[in-house]
Amino acid sequence: MVGGKKNFGTSVLVILLVITVIALLDNARSADSVSKLEEDNRRLEIKVARLEEEAGNRLRMADDLKNENDTLAVNLSNLEEEMAAAQSSVSYQDFLDAIEVVEGYKAAGNIEEAMEFIMLQNFIGYGTFDGAGNCPCTITFKYRNHEWNPGVVLDLSEFNIEKGKIVLTFLTVDDLENNYQFVMSKGEGFYDMTEKWRIEEIRLKGKEEKAL
Repeated sequence: MVGGKKNFGTSVLVILLVITVIALLDNARSADSVSKLEEDNRRLEIKVARLEEEAGNRLRMADDLKNENDTLAVNLSNLEEEMAAAQSSVSYQDFLDAIEVVEGYKAAGNIEEAMEFIMLQNFIGYGTFDGAGNCPCTITFKYRNHEWNPGVVLDLSEFNIEKGKIVLTFLTVDDLENNYQFVMSKGEGFYDMTEKWRIEEIRLKGKEEKAL
């Protein structure tokens, strides 16, 4: 009986030892698995961070390319306009014809005579101070109104070309604060549908301003 008890006690110890060893091995395997999972998680976080950085860089590159494309489009449009302006030749005779039109406008004795030199395009209408046709009168262009009075335009002082249009600056009498810039284009007139140089617009240019 004594020997049986010793064998039983030994068996129990062996079983406990085996269970302990198994538990320790399981704990070690679990700890190793957790360590591997944490390492995998760190690698995934690093990979995600790199992918996010790469995506951000690509997005910035796309924005830069779009801005460059927009800038190129604007530059191309400006270049095309400059080329079109350079290709539109204005001869010496064109200058003479345009100046002659303004001289006719200057010599007009009333608003009806002045209207013979106004181009129909961009023109809306004209009006007089009263039913008798007394002035000051107004010529209404598309973008501004112009007050017309006879005998206020003097001599030519400057000229310029703007995209095929001739711009003639004439001095005015001392009573007026501004000189007149006549924008000349070829087109139909208010009375005459023949296409020739006419006054498309009249701008005001301060007398204190420098020449264009």
